[in-house]
Amino acid sequence: MTGPTLVTGGSGLLGLALRRLIPEAIYLTQHDGDLRDLSTAQRIMSEIRPSVVVHLAARVGGVKDNAERNAAFFEDNVLINTAVLSAARCSRVTRLVSMLSSCAFPLYSDRPTTEQDLQSGAPYDGNAGYGHAKRLLDRQIRMVAAETGWDWSSLTPVTLYGPHDRFDAESGHVVGSLIRRCWDAKASGLPLTVWGTGRAVRQFAFVNDVAKLLVSHLQKAAGPDTVIVAPDEGITIEILAKAVARACEYTGLILFDSSQPEGVPVKRLQSTRFASRFPQARFTPLNEGLKETVRWFLARHVSSADACGRAASLCP
Repeated sequence: MTGPTLVTGGSGLLGLALRRLIPEAIYLTQHDGDLRDLSTAQRIMSEIRPSVVVHLAARVGGVKDNAERNAAFFEDNVLINTAVLSAARCSRVTRLVSMLSSCAFPLYSDRPTTEQDLQSGAPYDGNAGYGHAKRLLDRQIRMVAAETGWDWSSLTPVTLYGPHDRFDAESGHVVGSLIRRCWDAKASGLPLTVWGTGRAVRQFAFVNDVAKLLVSHLQKAAGPDTVIVAPDEGITIEILAKAVARACEYTGLILFDSSQPEGVPVKRLQSTRFASRFPQARFTPLNEGLKETVRWFLARHVSSADACGRAASLCP
């Protein structure tokens, strides 16, 4: 089958990073239709007739949003995944790559989680809706691959950050949220307030790195088993907050609000497959990635005059 590459979630963080690398692909956004609806997904597949599908579309949110809306996250993501993969199967798309999430995995206090743990144990309660939906996505990929022999697979990056992140203090992911809070604190002269104790451990991957790995993954045959993408063993949120402050040139007080949610204490994944799958991979150091992300944020979310007046060295 010869046809274009179709990318769902084309306006998301990873979708926008992928556009620079595969500009000829067709990128779907919410304006193209509601992918929770099977008939919409089927119509799009029949009209475009792709030979490759990169499935990135999902309902995502931060720690508070997930904890308060587990049912909605489960329902929306199950509907999106089922509709897209069902439509791709009916259209006989033989190459499909989707993104799983570290939220789908069980977590252990005495060791990192690996790919072999995906369907054992339960995901963390605070994001169980999103996590279980991603587990079902993994099951659906494996079932179709087993029945058809098609090259359907997935990657599992840890928490992404970078340009086009959602810089929302309440509902964004941790890096985007911290950058927004840090800039607001710098502008107002008030302390930077960080949710939680600061002791929680998380892992982060720069979105441009993951986009490059995704392109590399598309160029090689792959089995249905997912591959975890985790650049390091993780850092505490306190260390992350201080790194964000340096990137924003913020020198004020940093406060930790333990009354606010911070999620599971330690979230650490380690791949048993990454080195053999991507032997030449190189990751952007966190401090460099944060500086690039802050530059992008200032250029697009803060007026030029204000940005240059407050942080001249960060202006592009």
